[in-house]
Amino acid sequence: MKKIVGSALGVIVALGALSTAGAWYTGQQLPDVLETSIKQANEDMAKTLPAVGLSATIELVSLERQLFSSHARYRIQFAGSLDGESPSNFEWFVTDRIEHGPFPLSRLQTLKLMPVMATSNYVLERSPELEKWFAASQDGAPLQGQVSLGYDRSMSGNLRLQPLKVALDEQTHIDFTGLEIDFDSSANVEKISASGVMDSLTVTSTLSTDERMRLEFKGMNLTSNTRKGVSDFYLGQNEVRLQQIELQIGESAPILLKDFVQRDETSEANQQLSARYSYDIGMISYQGNDIGSSEMLWTVKNLDAVALQSMIELYGTLLQSGKVDSESGMPELTDEQTAQFKADLEKLLAGKPGMALEKLAFKTANGESSFSFGLDLNKPASFDLPAPELAKQLIAQLDAKLLVSKAMIGDVVGVQAAIAGETDKEAIAQQAAMMSEMASGMAVASELAIVQGEDISTSLHYANDQVTFNGKQMSVEQFAALAMSSGGGLAGMGDDAPIDGTLLDDPEAESSLQ
Repeated sequence: MKKIVGSALGVIVALGALSTAGAWYTGQQLPDVLETSIKQANEDMAKTLPAVGLSATIELVSLERQLFSSHARYRIQFAGSLDGESPSNFEWFVTDRIEHGPFPLSRLQTLKLMPVMATSNYVLERSPELEKWFAASQDGAPLQGQVSLGYDRSMSGNLRLQPLKVALDEQTHIDFTGLEIDFDSSANVEKISASGVMDSLTVTSTLSTDERMRLEFKGMNLTSNTRKGVSDFYLGQNEVRLQQIELQIGESAPILLKDFVQRDETSEANQQLSARYSYDIGMISYQGNDIGSSEMLWTVKNLDAVALQSMIELYGTLLQSGKVDSESGMPELTDEQTAQFKADLEKLLAGKPGMALEKLAFKTANGESSFSFGLDLNKPASFDLPAPELAKQLIAQLDAKLLVSKAMIGDVVGVQAAIAGETDKEAIAQQAAMMSEMASGMAVASELAIVQGEDISTSLHYANDQVTFNGKQMSVEQFAALAMSSGGGLAGMGDDAPIDGTLLDDPEAESSLQ
């Protein structure tokens, strides 16, 4: 028994000695570790923040070292402008209680037993500039979190934005339940994964019409898995999900967007970037009536990474210096900057970039309508060419297609009638059929669309100065003439349409549908 007790005490003493030695080692290494981490963070921010018109730097103001913990204080200085107007400068201070490894107490308390070099417990400091933010967070630190640094320089931790209620001005108020984000990163932030949750964010505002507008986001979840590519752009996937978005203006019934999902994915090959951006709405609802679902998918391809990075840095520099018009978004370029932009643009176009709205769709109970558009570009021989010739050389090909489901038109008319309080199902059905047939007639009369079965469609393809429109080949001039001449027929058909969308009361009109 004595031997067992003696062995146990020996293990405890050994662990204590190991922990003390590890804490001493961390204390000795901490200044160099902090200096390296701050330098890396400043380099990363110098590459990414200029794109939104900001710059930021982190500085270690003080460091007080003890055996098992240290206390650090950082200054974060911001400069630039998010709105393209006059630049502004401000700074935040962050205090940090650093627990030395290998076994920080806060990790042991949560049963995290893997040894780490140190655990940072950071908190945003109160200041006169942040007084309103602190007051809105019920006088607690609105931004805080914890980060553990591994011996391999990997990091894991969390960031917390505290709940707040604040009046931005006399018209606008925000009620925020808080946001929590957990993250992990490899050494030098080469790989990052993150997940976050938010219960709700509500914005209420009084409009110019004295009506009250209320916008609420509920049940948000976000996930991110990215890695730094050869070009220093982060590649991978990000996703944001919202259970519901609710918009209400005045006393009218709210518009509900249910099961909203936004995804993006970026990839890289041969120093060219490609990306996909999708937006899905599970259901759009109004006054308790489910109208339909919607989806949108954008893609870009063949973006020269070096040229794109240079253009982003240039635009960021202009934003920070206030050289971008806040209304038009157009930059003011010097001759040198103009030459740089032109060189970057030529390099970008030499890679034959393309962008496409691959799908914009709206789906109801019985039909789905969609629109797609794609544009591929080329590098022209010169940007000084006449506009028609420049456009001809710049556009490699263009594709567009519109498909309208007659069944979807009927569904929308039915929902509109139900919202208006109509209860005569037979009359609603007749109105829906009439509107569908009217749309078909307008398509045929205008010569801008064709009817294929239960769908009204229009397709356009352009390449090599030739147009294929709804299956018919023609020159650009012939297509322009067709589009202009078809407008008169479309306007004439519109004279017979019911203006307000209400049900027809004319028996002859009703009988003509039977």
